[in-house]
Amino acid sequence: MTTQTQQAVYEMLTENTGEHFLDSGGAYGRHWQRNQKKTHLDFMNEEELELFNKDTEEPEIYKSLYHHLVDNAEYLPSLTKSLNEWIEEDKYSIDNPDGRSNSWHDVEQFMTEFVSDAKINCVYTYNEQNVLSQDIQFLYCGDIYENNIIAISIHNGCDARGGLTGYRFFKVDWDNFLNWDYEYYKYLVKEDNVE
Repeated sequence: MTTQTQQAVYEMLTENTGEHFLDSGGAYGRHWQRNQKKTHLDFMNEEELELFNKDTEEPEIYKSLYHHLVDNAEYLPSLTKSLNEWIEEDKYSIDNPDGRSNSWHDVEQFMTEFVSDAKINCVYTYNEQNVLSQDIQFLYCGDIYENNIIAISIHNGCDARGGLTGYRFFKVDWDNFLNWDYEYYKYLVKEDNVE
């Protein structure tokens, strides 16, 4: 039996984020195209950490995003449902170009109104040296340890400029959630603390 968090993460990892001419995944597939070939059980059974070229100066280290999120975040279905209902009240369309969508700007506005009036910050792991098997973008309120509720979007495209899923809300354990630094895992590999 899967938990709500496991199911939410699986749905995000397999969410079709479309195809765009700026997203260069046509030759070898976008994340969502590769992920849709996997079952939920495939994600559950994948190795949490994969190592390649361990004995080189720069080993390749991949931490399963599925396991990272399932282990360090708790899905908040009620808050996610509230976000989606708020979007539906004034949904973006060709006839309503000022309407809302599940995009950074609108989720930021929702968070300011319903989560915290603190400044909303954004982190995109693509801009950091990390070991995650896929990049994520997340929004959080105020200083990083001020509020443990975040909105997460998974990069399911190929090119980093697009292909992000809709946001969903999670509660995180910050210390474990932020544990994706490549240099940290590289040190563990070099010290033979990771097999």
